[in-house]
Parts: sequence; C-alpha cells; structure tokens
Amino acid sequence: MTRVAWSPGDKAALRVTVLEELRRTLGSLTDEMQPIGPGWVARSQSLPLVWSLNQLRITEPTTFAAALALADEHLAGLPYRHILVENESTATLLEGPFRAAGWTVDCEVLMALAESPDKDVDTSSVVELSEEQMLVLMRRWIAEERLDISAAGFVQVEEYNRREGRLWKERRLGIVDGDNSPMAITKLRVDRATAWVEDVYAVPEARRRGYARVLVSHATALARSAGCPLTFIIADDNDWPKDLYARVGFRPIGRTTTFHWNLSSVV
Repeated sequence: MTRVAWSPGDKAALRVTVLEELRRTLGSLTDEMQPIGPGWVARSQSLPLVWSLNQLRITEPTTFAAALALADEHLAGLPYRHILVENESTATLLEGPFRAAGWTVDCEVLMALAESPDKDVDTSSVVELSEEQMLVLMRRWIAEERLDISAAGFVQVEEYNRREGRLWKERRLGIVDGDNSPMAITKLRVDRATAWVEDVYAVPEARRRGYARVLVSHATALARSAGCPLTFIIADDNDWPKDLYARVGFRPIGRTTTFHWNLSSVV
C-alpha cells in the first residue's frame, strides 16, 4: 500500500486548497458573491431555492448573534437560512446555540487521497452516463433525501446540477442495468491540478452490490492517471460512506459545518 505521510502543515495546506476550489465553484455558479464581516454571502436570483447558491459562508470567528443577524440581513426574502462555517473552532462554539434554536446541523468531512486502496476491484462495468441519465439519478436522490421539496425547488436543483457539471466539464461515471437504465453514479471533476470526486449515489434497489466502491475506485484511478496531486471527496461526518472512502485511500484533512433553518415548507 502506498502511503503519504502528512504533517499538520500539509493537511492545513490541502484543506485551504479544497476550500478555495469550493469557493471558486460557488463564485462561478451564483449570481452574486461578496465579502461581508466574517466571511462571504452568495445570492442567486436565478436559482433562489437552491441552498448551495444562497448562503452565508463564515470563514472567521464570530458569535451566534452576529451570524444570525448577518443571515437575516443578507438572506432576506428567502424561505430558509443557510450558513456554512469553514472555521472548525467557530463551528464548535456555534453548534450548541444553533441546535438550541431548532436549526439543523450537518458536519461534512473533507478528505484527500493519500494512499492506494486496501484492495483492487474490477471496474470494467463502469460506463459514462449522459446528462439526462445523471439527472434521472439526481431526481431519485432528491426525492429520497427531501420528500418535502416543492416542484419549483426540484426544477431549480436540477438546473444547478446541470450548471455545476458543465462548469467543471465533469465526467459522469455510472453503472447501468441490462436496459441501460442508470443504477449508480459518481462524478469526477478535474481542473488544473485538482480532482474532485462528488455525488456518490446508488438507487435503493441496487445497493449492497459494491457499486459505490467500484465507482470511487475508478474515479480515483482516472485522477491518478491525469496526474492530479490533489484528489478530494466530501462526506457526511455522521454516515458510513466516509469509511468506504477511507478504504479507497482517502484521509480527513478538515471539516465544515452547515446550519440550516426552514422558514416555511416551500423547499
């Protein structure tokens, strides 16, 4: 097994690079992004129901009261408030007050490829999916994760998926059944010296067949062959996929925390 020994400074530098790529993506997709106080605010008049494009992004230490006031000021008119905190110590301090106020709290772990996988898998079943096949799976995923999404929100999230994929010129790697219907997907985005493995999903009836591992393994092999010195993936810190990614060779380099509040049932 090939190992990369990271110092704390190495991990910090990788984390900065990943966060810069995420901010660059956000800035390219949203209609407006500007610095405010302890971070940034993004607003998208064209896709107002997409949380990812309408958010307060906290990069410096702040208080619960200050974050709340900034969200109310800069996200006014939206049926939700969405705050992403990059600073881990700040997120730790804010988590208690936000939970007490009834907000949803989600922690994501940023992981970078550091080792070869613990075993080889056969990836010959992986094919390239069309944009429409990708959208079929994204619709299944959205419906599964967020049953309360409105029709308008559904349409806007689909458009967001299109725009993000085209921005990155992503490769949509998938598994299909005998009728060429897509069953599983991951996306590989390569830009300059960075590769991003994103949106690993299999429909419920196709789970426990190893498809996620096959797809992520194939994506990382492609990233290696492209010569990318950094390949990253983002995982829910409270769910099992991060353990799968660790077996493929990814290691944690940092965390972000998202605080979300729905003001209505629109989205």
